[in-house]
Amino acid sequence: MPTKVSRSAGFLASSLSLGTAETPDPDVFLKKRMASSSYSVEEIPLDALPDWRIDDRLSHASGRFFAVEGLSIRTDFGTTPQWCQPIIVQPEVGILGIIVKRINGVHHFLMQAKMEPGNSELVQYAATVQATPSNYQRVHGGRSTPYLEYFREHAGRRIGFDQLLSEHASWYLHKRNRNMIVEIPEDEDIAVVDGYAWLTLGQLRHQLAQGNRVNMNARTVLSGISYAEEDDPDSYGDIQDPFRLQVVESHRAGRSNAEVSAAMTWLIDQKAKFSLDVRRTSLRDLDKWVCGTDSIRHREDRHFRIVGLSVAATSREVGTWSQPMLEPTSGNVVALICQRRSGELQFLVQAMIQPGLTDRLELAPTVQLTPGSYRGPEDFPPLAEYLDAPESWIRLKTVQSEDGGRFLRADTTHVVIDIPEGHAVDAPDNYRWMTLGLLNRLIRSGYYVNVEARSLIACVL
Repeated sequence: MPTKVSRSAGFLASSLSLGTAETPDPDVFLKKRMASSSYSVEEIPLDALPDWRIDDRLSHASGRFFAVEGLSIRTDFGTTPQWCQPIIVQPEVGILGIIVKRINGVHHFLMQAKMEPGNSELVQYAATVQATPSNYQRVHGGRSTPYLEYFREHAGRRIGFDQLLSEHASWYLHKRNRNMIVEIPEDEDIAVVDGYAWLTLGQLRHQLAQGNRVNMNARTVLSGISYAEEDDPDSYGDIQDPFRLQVVESHRAGRSNAEVSAAMTWLIDQKAKFSLDVRRTSLRDLDKWVCGTDSIRHREDRHFRIVGLSVAATSREVGTWSQPMLEPTSGNVVALICQRRSGELQFLVQAMIQPGLTDRLELAPTVQLTPGSYRGPEDFPPLAEYLDAPESWIRLKTVQSEDGGRFLRADTTHVVIDIPEGHAVDAPDNYRWMTLGLLNRLIRSGYYVNVEARSLIACVL
């Protein structure tokens, strides 16, 4: 059986380290990886996709990978009680895993510079392993997945994080991946494959701050990291930024079993309060959607469209392939409001129904705004007015890509807004203030925090 690591000592030190003798310059490394391979991404009609067929659903001839199906939804959550949409169905549970090792006493993360065809910046830092069973069982006939054995044959290894977590539940139906952090001994030799590099958490934090440098699958794994049990609070003296210090203190707060139990009870109350009925249906029967040979799109060009993509990449397991992609409308924003309350930095999250969630409702950011889903600003969700907060309140504003393996040009602006202490925030009943420590405990407990919120939390790290 794997040994559970009960403490995360050292991650704070790693987050303060901007590099060691063993780590490359992350910006230079990405540029070199981009230049070392050739890439081609071309949009093509759906009916020109080899081995894909479209009728009542869009699926691969092998029956593997994923499919696009129709979905009919009814709910009493939000302002839209009923709608239809296409959705990606990918029942396979993929592995998102990062190998961690102390090098000269500092935790380093083995990251790969990975090309994803949907990324605006094609090559980004990804987890050590990012693969579905169809990938690592080599259904595509490509190369094997490096380091896979560390996550499939992990008996006796130190497991820092291991949990099944949801994916984008407005675009995926019941999609989940296994998020893992596996720590190897400092004296264990491990060959670094071409395209991989050891980076400190501080270097990754710097890449996250720049935007479009760390992919979504890596961000969700990084959201499971906690500073809660650091050995030496005196090391906080190395943190010069007051807000960053409050973030670390928030990671250490609100983690008691009683606080976790109270949050879970509140979430169960929210799940019982709202209804959600989801039914799979034919793509041909979707009201207000056009299912054509070139694409699947909304009649008013809202929400998103499904298009075909032809890809060539010399750095991937397979050199050329074709696949459908979901391209959302532009302008998506996720935001977390935070405020110092009762001496702690707390973050305002909402209990949100999403049609693709396994258990209908999870915690989401304060604002999860997809402009293409609304007629205009008058229909925007609660608290969206804080997106126009004064610049002095903004602690983070970066653009991050979503899953570039399934979503095309899906860039989301990530915002953290620090509300002055004492400023009243009028939030609906399905909103709740939580510390980062409490949110981290919930992330590590399973289906409680959605991927949009986890992505923001990773950026706050």
